[in-house]
Parts: sequence; C-alpha cells; structure tokens
Amino acid sequence: MATRLEPAARRDQILAATLRLVARDGFARVTLRDVAAEVGVVHGLIRHYFPTREQLMAEAFDAAVLAELEGDEEVAERVEPVEALADWLTTTPRDHYFVWIDAWSEAHRNPELLAALTRHHRDCERRLARIIERLAESGRGASADPAADAKILTALVDGLAVQHHAIDLIDRAEADRVVFTAAEERLGLERGTLAASRPTAARGQWAAAGAAAGARAVVASGPAEHRGRGIR
Repeated sequence: MATRLEPAARRDQILAATLRLVARDGFARVTLRDVAAEVGVVHGLIRHYFPTREQLMAEAFDAAVLAELEGDEEVAERVEPVEALADWLTTTPRDHYFVWIDAWSEAHRNPELLAALTRHHRDCERRLARIIERLAESGRGASADPAADAKILTALVDGLAVQHHAIDLIDRAEADRVVFTAAEERLGLERGTLAASRPTAARGQWAAAGAAAGARAVVASGPAEHRGRGIR
C-alpha cells in the first residue's frame, strides 16, 4: 500500500517517477500505468493528478527544466563572461541531452510538451544572449546582435550534441573544439580563449536514478559554485 502523502508531495513524487522513466525509456514509451507502477500506486491516482498522459509528460519536462534554469541565471549574470560563455557552450552530460533530444522528437505529437519545449528553448537563448552582451560590455569580445549570435551558437551546440550523444559521430573533445572555435571567431575572441578557461558544463543535468522525492531531485539544481567561489 502506498504511503499517504500530501497532494503537493504526491504530485512531485509522480513527476519525479515520470522523469526517471523518461530518462530510461523515452517519452514515447512511458505510459500512465508505467508511472503508477514506478510510484507504487493505482493507475487511477495518477489520473487524479494528471488527467492525460500528454499533460503529465509536459509538466514533468517543465518542472525539471525550471529546476535546471535556476542555476543558469547565476552563470548568465554573475560569472565572469568568458568563463560563463565557455561553461555554457561546453558539452553537457549524456542524460541531460538524451531527455532534450527525446523531447524534440515527441513534441510534434504532444502540443503541451511542444509549448514547454519552445518556452524553455527561448529562455536558454535569452540567457546565452545575456552572457554575450556581458562579454561585449566587458571589452573581451564583440557582438552586433547578441540575440542572433545566441540563436546561431545554440543551434550549433544542439546539432553537435546530437552527433555526440545520439550517434557517437564525434567525441566530447571534438564537439567542444568545434563550438569554441565558432564562438571565438564570431565574437572576436582570441583562438583558444574558451578552452583555456577550463570550462565545466554549467547547464543543468538530468539524473536518471537515485532521486529523492520531488521533481527537483531528478535533476541537479544547476551549476555548482563557479571557480573561486566554492566547490564545483
């Protein structure tokens, strides 16, 4: 018998279980019955909180990305701009990108997931544009249109992530080398500047297993403190 929980705690438990299954099996294969079995409750209880599978998938993705983006604001606004740019552009862990890649493939079948995905993609571009603005303001680089530069670099990072994580066409070192070179050329940075900052992935990370209760436990809540300001 499932432990009785307050509604908010049960809702978070369901979202966390959904994300564990999605990270393992993908959005398309996860059913409400799968989630019920993962939580250890009857199928009807899942429908009480999430009437449709589409709603559950979208809200699980939304909750996880919101947890990720909390830490991204630190990078966009407070970390030194060269280091922030390198940390933002460097390859993120496989579990993180697998969920995003799978969301892209599922979104055309789930309007609610598509809306969440679109909203978060635009927010990521906005944060990267802010890093580029700060880079230009610092005099370390240049950008006539930070928003356009952010769109181009985001598209490059996402494309390289598919090649690296989904089909193993390139390794992490090559992915970083390609995007760093492109960013340096586009933003007027000296060749090798980004790699020299010893970047560590600053965008949020998905965790497929071992989560505690609550959707926030399924993903790391954002970057650890940046170099010189704490433990990474």
